Amino acid sequence: MSLTSWLVVALSTFFGPLDIGSDATAMTVGLDIRVACKLVVAGAAFLVGAYGLLTSANVRQTLTTMPPVVVLAILMLVGLATPIAISGSSLPAALINVAYVVFLVVALFAIGLRGVVTAVLVGVTATMGLALFLYVFVPKYGMFPELLADGLVVNRMSGTAHPNAVGRAMVLGVIATLYLFRSGTLRLNVALPVAACFALSAYLAWSRTALLAGAFGVSILFLDHLRGRVGVSAIALIALLGVVGMTFLYATGREDQFVGKVLEKVSKSGDAEEITSGTGRSEIWTKAIGLIWERPIIGHGFNAAPILMLEYSQATHNAVLHASLAGGLIAGALMAGLLFWNVCLVFVGEHLLIRAFSAFTILSCMTEDTVLEIFPGPCTLVWMTCIFYPVLVDARQLDAAEAERSQRDAAETSTDYAGSPGVWGAS
Repeated sequence: MSLTSWLVVALSTFFGPLDIGSDATAMTVGLDIRVACKLVVAGAAFLVGAYGLLTSANVRQTLTTMPPVVVLAILMLVGLATPIAISGSSLPAALINVAYVVFLVVALFAIGLRGVVTAVLVGVTATMGLALFLYVFVPKYGMFPELLADGLVVNRMSGTAHPNAVGRAMVLGVIATLYLFRSGTLRLNVALPVAACFALSAYLAWSRTALLAGAFGVSILFLDHLRGRVGVSAIALIALLGVVGMTFLYATGREDQFVGKVLEKVSKSGDAEEITSGTGRSEIWTKAIGLIWERPIIGHGFNAAPILMLEYSQATHNAVLHASLAGGLIAGALMAGLLFWNVCLVFVGEHLLIRAFSAFTILSCMTEDTVLEIFPGPCTLVWMTCIFYPVLVDARQLDAAEAERSQRDAAETSTDYAGSPGVWGAS
């Protein structure tokens, strides 16, 4: 069970977002070898989850806690939209995600948090290797030519999926690698080059949301060092240099030139409006909200955005809007509650990796769909791990307390029988 669970997590991480094509903007639907592989992996996840559900009381108990129940409620609301769903893949996608909810709980019990993280790391490493190979040697498949205003084209690394999905996977690889280094699983001579390759791949994919979310996650991962004397001194020095630099710029009248250079580096087109509008997300969110109000109770089902928002990047670019478009306003409200749970985990979570992954998830979900994919990939698996693991720990603690109580009761009973002759002693 342990090895099977580990393999399914690793394969799901790799195959979940996999979408190789010479035209990354084309939307293809149908059963090909890529979709067949995804279905096989999803089927394996269903079988492992079903076995664990039938044989483990811990799994069944965890699935009755709030986070899994809320995720399953969102998926149920999406399923209710099946008769009027825009895409025929809506119901299968909802059922696949249900299977992964159960499977991930089973996997956390079978291989633990460290096992899930190592499996995710192996999966995103395979993604990185294939994406870099295609980017360098087969640019027809490895590059995503993004057309911007005034005919400007920016080539971003894609290869295995949309550049935003590749960027998110690479950033998760950075966080997982650094965590395993901190925990002593990876040595520095291994962790450093691997993390550098992930960082380079994230830069080539140029998903600014993923880069910002990743920086936030890494900062949370090393927050204890930042709060130390050296960290506080470094932050104070950087802040001092920043204040001095800005003072110099305003004193010499070069602030406009500085802002222009920053925009050239941060934006794709060098236009300030691209940043202030969230790279067009303000228009995308307006369109998504309008579609949600057309069906506020039922929703349009999964995979509706690529059809209804064809001229708006084919996605809502917000996890709450994504859930609302698929399952209605109640589903969106439930998703908002789960993201608030992620926020709480950043501040009160006991496990360092859960805090770092939750920090990444929060920022990523603000400007990307990120979670509840058609076939769950690294982001959905990591998100579910973050919200399920704390209640899983509580279940383990409860089981340990019950086992200790049972042993104590058994010992007391044994002592009682040993201290008195009883019926058999009397005879």
